[in-house]
Formats: sequence, C-alpha cells, structure tokens
Amino acid sequence: MKQESPDSSGIDSQRCTCTVCPLLCDDILITADGVEQACGHGRETILAALANDERPGAQPAEASENDQLLGRETATTRAAVLLSSARRVLITGLANATLEAITAACDLAETLGAAVDAGLPESARSAGPTIARAGEVTAAFEELRDRADLVIFWCCDPATSHPRFIERFVAPPLADGRQRRTIAIGPDRVIPDAVTHRHLPLARDLAVELARCLHLRIAGRHAPDTLDGPLASDSNQLHDAIRSATCVAIVTGDADDSVGLEAWGIVYLVRTIAHEKQAFQIPLGAGLAAGGVNNAGASAACTWRYGAAGAIARADRMGSLFLPGESDARRLISRGEVDAVVVLGRLSEPLEQAIADRGDALSLVRISDAVEMKHRPAGRTIQFRCSSLTIATTGTMLREDGRRVVLAPHQQATLPQMRQLLVDLEQAVRQSLALPAAGGRP
Repeated sequence: MKQESPDSSGIDSQRCTCTVCPLLCDDILITADGVEQACGHGRETILAALANDERPGAQPAEASENDQLLGRETATTRAAVLLSSARRVLITGLANATLEAITAACDLAETLGAAVDAGLPESARSAGPTIARAGEVTAAFEELRDRADLVIFWCCDPATSHPRFIERFVAPPLADGRQRRTIAIGPDRVIPDAVTHRHLPLARDLAVELARCLHLRIAGRHAPDTLDGPLASDSNQLHDAIRSATCVAIVTGDADDSVGLEAWGIVYLVRTIAHEKQAFQIPLGAGLAAGGVNNAGASAACTWRYGAAGAIARADRMGSLFLPGESDARRLISRGEVDAVVVLGRLSEPLEQAIADRGDALSLVRISDAVEMKHRPAGRTIQFRCSSLTIATTGTMLREDGRRVVLAPHQQATLPQMRQLLVDLEQAVRQSLALPAAGGRP
C-alpha cells in the first residue's frame, strides 16, 4: 500500500507493495536513496522497474505482432479474430494478475469456451488439490508469528523461496514471551544450528513415510517394527518436540509429487496434532520459482467461479469440468490440445518451454508488463504491454495465506492496466463472434 511518510532524514518516502513473491510485503519504502525493507530479489526488481519505466511525456509502444509495432486498437481487433477462429483456446498465467484482472480473464474464457488453468502444481497432480481431497488446517502467517512455539520446516527452505518469511514471521519473539523452537526436516538447514534450532537431514523420498509414521505415533497407534535408521531417529525427535510444544506450525513448500501423497500425509498429520493441541499448516508453495505472485487469488477466484482452482477443461459457470492432471496448462499445450493461448505475464520456466516447443503450431496472445518476452515462439504472437506490476498496477491480490492486499501504484501508469486490456479484448471477441454485449451478470 502507498502512503507518504518522512524517513529519519526528513526526506519523503513512499510505502508500496512488493510483488516479487507471494508474500506481497507491504512495508517497502522507495526513497530518493533507493529501496528499503525489501529482500535482494525485491530490491533488484523494483529498481529495474523504476529504471525501465517510461519518463513522463514518452509514448511507450502498446502492442506488437511478431515484433512489428501496432496500435492498441488494431492489435485488439487482430487478437480477437485470432482467438475467435482458434479450434481451442487456453487462458493461463492468472497468478500474474490482480483479482479484478482474473475476473476479466474468466469473462473472456467463458465467451470463448476456453480452458482455464493458472499453471499451479496442484492442478497437474492426478488427485487434484489437497484441500479438495482432504481439507486443510491452516492459519495466517501472523498466527504463526504470535502463537507457534514449535515451527517445523517440512522439506522446504523459505529462506530461498520466500526470502523475508523467516524475518517477518519466525524470527520475531512470541507475543507471550515463550521461547520459539524450530526444526528443519529434509535436505535444507534453513536456519543456522543454534540452541533453539535443529536440522534433521532426511532424503526427500522418505518424507511421505516419515509423515505416516509420525501420524501413527501421535494418534497412539503402533508404528512399524521395521522402522529404523534416520526414519526412526527423526520420528522420535519430532514426536518428542511436538509433545512438549503448546502450538505447532508445519511449514511446507510445493513438493515434486505428481500424485500428491506428501501433501496428503502432512494434512492428516496436522489434523491429528490439532486434536490434542493448537496446530496448523503453513503451505508456502514455490514462491520465487512460481509462475506468479497471486497464486492464492487465482485459486480462490477459479474455485469460487468454477468449483476448482484450475485444470478447467471448459470455462462455464454452470457446468465446468475439473480434470486435474489432464487439463492443466502444460499438458494441454504439450499434447497439442490447444492451438491458441492467452498468457497473462510470464509463466514458470517449464510452461514457457512447453509453449516454445510447439513452434509455429501455437498462436499466442500475451498481456505483460515486460518489454521483451523471455521466449519467442515461432507461431503468430500478439503482445500487449500493460502497466508495471511492480510499480504501477492498481487492484487487489491475496497473500499466500489468503489475506487481502490492496495494491497502490508507486507512480501513475503510462500504459493501460491488465484488466482494461482484457475487458477490451473480450468485447472485441464478442463483436467478432457476433454475440450480444455482456451485461446483467453478477
């Protein structure tokens, strides 16, 4: 959020929201001397956006087709014809957009009868999102900061994926003065060893078995007699730590698990602990490696609208078909089931590569704040430039724990907002298909 406030030297500074990762840190200060409070990634991204931003009075290029500059109106018309004539369209990259832009993207998808997928890992798992299968016991990041006296980093490293997570929500002292202990289970140490922190090295492929064994022990059931070695030692130490804690938080990341067994195992472990004491999971996701910063917003918007977070085979509010592991963006592109893709922002590297691999068989409409695309597909490509997500986008997003964050621009945009480009494109598609103008919908 943005507000004017003087710093210690009396120089005016501006508070803004960092959109480099799903933490959406809203305490960033942009001053005449640089960027304060941000992590290294955030500082670098904000400074780059400020350096690349067009100066007042400049006329930035609004659109292009195969690197040939176009006017915005002409590009919109051509993109509408391209999408209207496509055999099947996919709309993806929703996590790069505000909630308002996601709504406009869904309107476009419904008009086209397009597939919708945000490109999130859970949609690519054959069993679908964990919350849809088993439910989750989760909490806001501030709940961990204020209440959890035991934090378990389960095969994840927030210091790498979410650089300020530990600084903001683990390092601060507990509100009631109790001592917080932390344990890192898995290959990453996360925090340097100390009196209050332990690292229990464990191969990632043993994580599911450890979660199941720990679940049995906490539930008072008999663990397998064959349990030995690292599994037995880690299980004993974790069991003892959980027993002596008052409130337990288990922090997780995106597992490289095509089925979702690890996520399911953690859900049941947390639920079992919660029967005896305060306990919750903090699912962090991929963070910096994800294909966008509004993962929670994309999931929430699609779930509210279609009943699932992604892998929607056809966008239809009254009868969408949810096909996890079948209609996720990467599979639809790689199997040649779509011939046109609308991309919001930049995607994860695997998804970008899947688009590039299709060559000239795939047409692309991309709406992004980037001057140039990282990959240049060989097919027909129409690119719209929108206002900078970092310093000039307005709207709302959801932090990874579901907290609503209102964005405010650091400076006035010289390019249109992504939402407006999507609204204009949807109207042009309706005209191309000779459909009546939209209206009267909630």
